[in-house]
Amino acid sequence: MALLRPSELARVWELHPKTVYLWIREGRLPAIKTPGAQYRVRTDDARAYCEKNGLPMPREVASPAGAIAILGKASVVSRALSKACKARGTDVATWANTLEGLLAVASEAPDVVAIDAGCTDVKPADALRALQNTAATASVPVVIYDATTKSAPLAKLGAHSIIGRGETEEAVRVVVDLLDQTPNGALRR
Repeated sequence: MALLRPSELARVWELHPKTVYLWIREGRLPAIKTPGAQYRVRTDDARAYCEKNGLPMPREVASPAGAIAILGKASVVSRALSKACKARGTDVATWANTLEGLLAVASEAPDVVAIDAGCTDVKPADALRALQNTAATASVPVVIYDATTKSAPLAKLGAHSIIGRGETEEAVRVVVDLLDQTPNGALRR
Protein backbone atom coordinates (compact mmCIF):
# COMPACT_ATOMS: atom_id res chain seq x y z
CA MET A 1 0.00 0.00 0.00
CA ALA A 2 1.44 3.38 -1.04
CA LEU A 3 1.68 6.30 1.32
CA LEU A 4 1.33 9.95 0.35
CA ARG A 5 2.83 13.01 1.99
CA PRO A 6 0.35 15.69 3.09
CA SER A 7 2.33 18.21 1.01
CA GLU A 8 1.68 16.10 -2.12
CA LEU A 9 -2.05 16.15 -1.41
CA ALA A 10 -1.95 19.90 -0.74
CA ARG A 11 -0.26 20.51 -4.11
CA VAL A 12 -2.88 18.47 -5.99
CA TRP A 13 -5.76 20.03 -4.09
CA GLU A 14 -4.26 23.52 -4.50
CA LEU A 15 -4.30 24.13 -0.75
CA HIS A 16 -1.71 25.28 1.73
CA PRO A 17 0.01 22.27 3.34
CA LYS A 18 -0.99 23.52 6.79
CA THR A 19 -4.65 23.05 5.82
CA VAL A 20 -4.06 19.37 5.08
CA TYR A 21 -2.10 18.97 8.36
CA LEU A 22 -5.00 20.62 10.20
CA TRP A 23 -7.47 18.13 8.69
CA ILE A 24 -5.19 15.29 9.80
CA ARG A 25 -4.87 16.61 13.37
CA GLU A 26 -8.66 17.17 13.56
CA GLY A 27 -9.20 13.57 12.41
CA ARG A 28 -11.05 14.53 9.22
CA LEU A 29 -8.32 12.97 7.02
CA PRO A 30 -7.00 9.64 8.36
CA ALA A 31 -3.20 9.43 8.47
CA ILE A 32 -0.43 7.49 10.15
CA LYS A 33 2.57 8.94 11.90
CA THR A 34 5.98 7.63 10.89
CA PRO A 35 8.73 6.88 13.42
CA GLY A 36 10.23 10.22 12.36
CA ALA A 37 7.02 11.96 13.51
CA GLN A 38 5.86 12.75 9.96
CA TYR A 39 2.35 12.15 8.67
CA ARG A 40 1.57 9.87 5.75
CA VAL A 41 -1.85 9.24 4.19
CA ARG A 42 -2.73 5.80 2.82
CA THR A 43 -3.83 5.86 -0.83
CA ASP A 44 -7.14 4.20 0.09
CA ASP A 45 -7.83 6.90 2.69
CA ALA A 46 -6.89 9.66 0.23
CA ARG A 47 -9.18 8.15 -2.43
CA ALA A 48 -12.12 7.93 0.01
CA TYR A 49 -11.53 11.50 1.22
CA CYS A 50 -11.42 12.79 -2.38
CA GLU A 51 -14.67 11.04 -3.26
CA LYS A 52 -16.42 12.18 -0.08
CA ASN A 53 -15.37 15.83 -0.40
CA GLY A 54 -15.32 16.30 -4.18
CA LEU A 55 -11.58 16.94 -4.35
CA PRO A 56 -9.40 16.11 -7.36
CA MET A 57 -7.78 12.73 -7.10
CA PRO A 58 -3.96 12.63 -7.18
CA ARG A 59 -2.50 10.57 -10.03
CA GLU A 60 -0.93 8.24 -7.46
CA VAL A 61 -4.40 7.48 -6.13
CA ALA A 62 -6.44 7.39 -9.35
CA SER A 63 -7.31 3.92 -10.46
CA PRO A 64 -6.60 2.66 -13.03
CA ALA A 65 -3.66 4.65 -14.37
CA GLY A 66 -4.41 3.81 -17.97
CA ALA A 67 -3.20 1.16 -20.35
CA ILE A 68 -0.80 1.15 -23.27
CA ALA A 69 -0.14 -1.39 -26.00
CA ILE A 70 3.38 -1.36 -27.46
CA LEU A 71 3.57 -3.12 -30.82
CA GLY A 72 6.89 -4.00 -32.45
CA LYS A 73 10.25 -5.53 -31.82
CA ALA A 74 12.11 -4.90 -28.57
CA SER A 75 14.17 -1.72 -28.81
CA VAL A 76 15.58 1.05 -26.67
CA VAL A 77 12.41 3.07 -27.21
CA SER A 78 10.00 0.23 -26.42
CA ARG A 79 11.89 -0.59 -23.22
CA ALA A 80 11.95 3.09 -22.19
CA LEU A 81 8.22 3.41 -22.87
CA SER A 82 7.49 0.27 -20.89
CA LYS A 83 9.63 1.38 -17.95
CA ALA A 84 8.16 4.92 -17.82
CA CYS A 85 4.58 3.68 -18.08
CA LYS A 86 5.03 1.00 -15.42
CA ALA A 87 6.59 3.60 -13.10
CA ARG A 88 3.43 5.71 -13.30
CA GLY A 89 1.18 2.70 -12.67
CA THR A 90 0.05 2.17 -16.25
CA ASP A 91 -0.80 -1.32 -17.46
CA VAL A 92 1.69 -2.19 -20.21
CA ALA A 93 1.19 -4.89 -22.83
CA THR A 94 3.91 -5.50 -25.42
CA TRP A 95 3.89 -7.63 -28.54
CA ALA A 96 6.93 -8.33 -30.71
CA ASN A 97 4.52 -9.61 -33.35
CA THR A 98 2.50 -6.59 -34.48
CA LEU A 99 -0.31 -8.68 -35.96
CA GLU A 100 -0.87 -10.51 -32.67
CA GLY A 101 -0.81 -7.15 -30.88
CA LEU A 102 -3.43 -5.70 -33.22
CA LEU A 103 -5.72 -8.66 -32.61
CA ALA A 104 -5.34 -8.29 -28.84
CA VAL A 105 -5.89 -4.52 -28.96
CA ALA A 106 -9.07 -4.98 -31.00
CA SER A 107 -10.60 -7.08 -28.23
CA GLU A 108 -9.61 -4.78 -25.36
CA ALA A 109 -8.71 -1.23 -26.35
CA PRO A 110 -5.94 0.49 -24.37
CA ASP A 111 -5.73 4.26 -23.77
CA VAL A 112 -2.72 4.61 -26.11
CA VAL A 113 -1.12 2.43 -28.80
CA ALA A 114 2.58 2.81 -29.65
CA ILE A 115 3.82 1.20 -32.87
CA ASP A 116 7.42 0.69 -33.99
CA ALA A 117 7.77 2.25 -37.45
CA GLY A 118 10.34 -0.43 -38.28
CA CYS A 119 8.04 -3.39 -37.67
CA THR A 120 8.31 -5.89 -40.50
CA ASP A 121 5.33 -8.20 -40.08
CA VAL A 122 2.74 -5.44 -40.61
CA LYS A 123 3.36 -2.04 -42.20
CA PRO A 124 2.59 0.84 -39.82
CA ALA A 125 0.14 2.30 -42.38
CA ASP A 126 -1.79 -0.98 -42.46
CA ALA A 127 -1.78 -1.13 -38.64
CA LEU A 128 -3.20 2.42 -38.48
CA ARG A 129 -5.94 1.54 -40.97
CA ALA A 130 -6.83 -1.58 -38.98
CA LEU A 131 -7.06 0.39 -35.74
CA GLN A 132 -9.25 3.07 -37.36
CA ASN A 133 -11.56 0.49 -38.91
CA THR A 134 -12.23 -1.23 -35.60
CA ALA A 135 -14.95 0.39 -33.50
CA ALA A 136 -13.18 -0.23 -30.17
CA THR A 137 -9.91 1.37 -31.28
CA ALA A 138 -11.03 4.03 -33.77
CA SER A 139 -10.56 6.84 -31.25
CA VAL A 140 -7.44 5.51 -29.48
CA PRO A 141 -4.41 7.79 -29.98
CA VAL A 142 -1.59 6.08 -31.89
CA VAL A 143 2.08 7.04 -31.54
CA ILE A 144 4.53 5.87 -34.20
CA TYR A 145 8.12 5.73 -32.90
CA ASP A 146 11.55 5.14 -34.48
CA ALA A 147 10.22 6.71 -37.66
CA THR A 148 12.22 7.82 -40.68
CA THR A 149 11.44 10.70 -43.00
CA LYS A 150 9.48 8.25 -45.16
CA SER A 151 7.01 7.85 -42.27
CA ALA A 152 5.60 11.39 -42.62
CA PRO A 153 2.48 10.28 -44.59
CA LEU A 154 1.36 8.32 -41.50
CA ALA A 155 0.07 11.57 -39.99
CA LYS A 156 -2.50 11.76 -42.78
CA LEU A 157 -3.65 8.26 -41.85
CA GLY A 158 -4.47 9.35 -38.30
CA ALA A 159 -1.30 8.87 -36.26
CA HIS A 160 -1.45 11.19 -33.26
CA SER A 161 2.34 11.63 -33.16
CA ILE A 162 5.27 10.46 -35.23
CA ILE A 163 8.54 10.32 -33.30
CA GLY A 164 11.82 10.17 -35.19
CA ARG A 165 14.48 7.51 -34.81
CA GLY A 166 16.63 7.99 -31.73
CA GLU A 167 14.21 10.37 -29.97
CA THR A 168 13.57 8.14 -26.98
CA GLU A 169 12.84 10.92 -24.46
CA GLU A 170 10.40 12.57 -26.86
CA ALA A 171 8.54 9.28 -27.37
CA VAL A 172 8.25 8.78 -23.60
CA ARG A 173 7.09 12.39 -23.09
CA VAL A 174 4.41 12.14 -25.80
CA VAL A 175 3.04 8.83 -24.50
CA VAL A 176 2.96 9.96 -20.85
CA ASP A 177 1.25 13.22 -21.87
CA LEU A 178 -1.37 11.24 -23.79
CA LEU A 179 -1.94 8.96 -20.82
CA ASP A 180 -2.34 12.02 -18.59
CA GLN A 181 -4.97 13.38 -20.99
CA THR A 182 -6.91 10.12 -21.13
CA PRO A 183 -7.88 9.25 -17.55
CA ASN A 184 -9.75 5.96 -17.71
CA GLY A 185 -10.11 6.44 -21.46
CA ALA A 186 -12.40 9.45 -21.01
CA LEU A 187 -10.75 11.84 -23.46
CA ARG A 188 -9.87 10.54 -26.90
CA ARG A 189 -8.55 12.26 -30.01
